[in-house]
Amino acid sequence: MLFEFAVYISNDMIMPGMPLVTREFGATAEATTLALTAAMLGNASLQWLLGPLADRFGRRRVLLSGLAMFIVACLAVHYVQTMPQFILLRFLQGMGCCFVLTVGYPTVHEAFEEKTAVRVMALMANVSLLSPLFGPLAGAAVVSFWPWRSIFWLIAIVAVVSFIGLYRTMPELSRHDRNALNATQLWQGYKLPLSSARFWRGAVLTGLAVTPLLTWIALGPVFLIERAGLSQMQYAMLQVPVFAALILGNVVLARQVGRWSNGRLLATGVAAMLIGAAVSLVGTAILAPGYPALLIGTTLHAFGMGLSYGVVYRQSLFAVDSPNRATVAGMLSMITIVVAVAVIEAMKFAYLHFGDAALGIGAMLAAALVAVLAANFVPPPQDVLAQSGRRTSAAPRE
Repeated sequence: MLFEFAVYISNDMIMPGMPLVTREFGATAEATTLALTAAMLGNASLQWLLGPLADRFGRRRVLLSGLAMFIVACLAVHYVQTMPQFILLRFLQGMGCCFVLTVGYPTVHEAFEEKTAVRVMALMANVSLLSPLFGPLAGAAVVSFWPWRSIFWLIAIVAVVSFIGLYRTMPELSRHDRNALNATQLWQGYKLPLSSARFWRGAVLTGLAVTPLLTWIALGPVFLIERAGLSQMQYAMLQVPVFAALILGNVVLARQVGRWSNGRLLATGVAAMLIGAAVSLVGTAILAPGYPALLIGTTLHAFGMGLSYGVVYRQSLFAVDSPNRATVAGMLSMITIVVAVAVIEAMKFAYLHFGDAALGIGAMLAAALVAVLAANFVPPPQDVLAQSGRRTSAAPRE
């Protein structure tokens, strides 16, 4: 959980300082979103390889290697002199944080049965979600007194503590498959999920579901600090309701996962996303500036996302019966990130040319597509029980 906190806070803590970064290096406002996009692309760049590596050498060794890479990338930010260098290191930090998704998350799902795994994931998310809640506030405080590079020194310290803890306590739950990196077997491992329409549906659904929230994070310094004229601390305070709602959604998920069906959890989350998108669409059309409407709409969307994300991820991860679950997780994360990056860049282009209303329209389109893809995505309860029984019998192989 500490590793996850460190890798996510690397995105959120620097956001209040991005205007300082762009001014120091003489970059344009577009570089603000490009830095986050670079980290997300780094996150996707190793997904195809990390699953087989984890199956070949074990979860523990691969996860610790990724954490070490992340620490080095954070420390190296101290020496950057140009914006391209900064963006390159953000890409490398993204390469480090993708280990959490591809190696860490499947380990949790392999260690626990379905209800417990969803509950543990929700509880982990509550801890990691403190980073976007705490990150902008901490980042604004740091850049008010110290250089923006100090942010990455603090993140590196947290990551070092995590490395020590994982090195001493993390067990090895996976087998070591010496054939996992064989080219033929590698293709077979990816061919299985890529040939599944339900897997593709879940991956695209996940990518679209996160885009309004990620757009708020990526463009926030531009439309809140640079265009609306808010201070860095005011910007940070506006992040609190959004990520508090995301945490609340995860808390409700953790409490209701054994009481509500997965279908009900997903439907409730999608309904909240649609209401939030409607608020953003209408509010940005009639208000100037439109950020108050975006704040309310994104807050509602974040609640819906927190309530449904764990369900969608679990259903997508087990959309195919694969013995190499980390390989499936890697492909799932890679497709999700590519979809999210493409939509975020499109929304950035629309915002820079058409203003706040473009963000409201984009949020509505994303939520509508999520609703279409989510319809009947969760199997009926009897099918879920049957699938759970098959997975239980397959657990020794995994």
